[in-house]
Amino acid sequence: EKSALVLDAIEERRIIPYFQPILDVATKKIVAYEVLSRIEVGGEIMRAEEFVEIAEKMGVIHRLDALVIERALAQLNELGHDGYVFINLSPRALVLNEFARNVRQIVSDSGIPRERIVFEITERDTVKNLSLLERFLAELKLEGFKLAIDDFGSGFSSFHYLRRFPIDFLKIEGDFIANMLTSPKDRAVVTSIKSLAQEMGITIVAEYVESQEVLDELHVMGVHLAQGYYIGKPARNVIDVDWGPRRSPAGDGA
Repeated sequence: EKSALVLDAIEERRIIPYFQPILDVATKKIVAYEVLSRIEVGGEIMRAEEFVEIAEKMGVIHRLDALVIERALAQLNELGHDGYVFINLSPRALVLNEFARNVRQIVSDSGIPRERIVFEITERDTVKNLSLLERFLAELKLEGFKLAIDDFGSGFSSFHYLRRFPIDFLKIEGDFIANMLTSPKDRAVVTSIKSLAQEMGITIVAEYVESQEVLDELHVMGVHLAQGYYIGKPARNVIDVDWGPRRSPAGDGA
């Protein structure tokens, strides 16, 4: 059964962080990485969508999150990464006192400054006690951590989260980005979210960027950061993650 395999992988610490690069649209430099969870089961790599829900139901998501954060930060620190690190957190893990303490300790031990850690929450993750989540997020923010809403615009609670939590980054739901060149409505949504974020002093990240045309359009619109398969697919080693168009053509100097 899958749940037993997932539990075994956590018990045996067979948790593998993958890294997806995030590009500064204006400078064309990789300025951040998002950490994604993978586990090894029978020699195969299992993606997060295949096991996160199982881990939540079994009440072990906090252990999974802590392991992936610990491994990812150690790897990034070793490589001297000096940009932001985006980390997905399950709100169900975040409201556990023990987990919050554990994460603080892991970050302190890693040597990476708290100001460079961005915790992502998504509105798809429902949490019964919003006021408890609000308290924990406020505490993390006071301690210097940054906060992001993932998949912004995917549901009705996006704006509620925006009002309630001290957010630094908005990651726009990828479907809007993927379709904005062909759908005036999707482009209007992206433009509106960009204006709203600008008014609130929040940095925008566009997800699902899969072509140069979309990247060019984001540049015209003034969107700050971009992420997607065109920028780079998730990879096991940060050192393997590079953005091709950044490199100068042969004979062009640098």
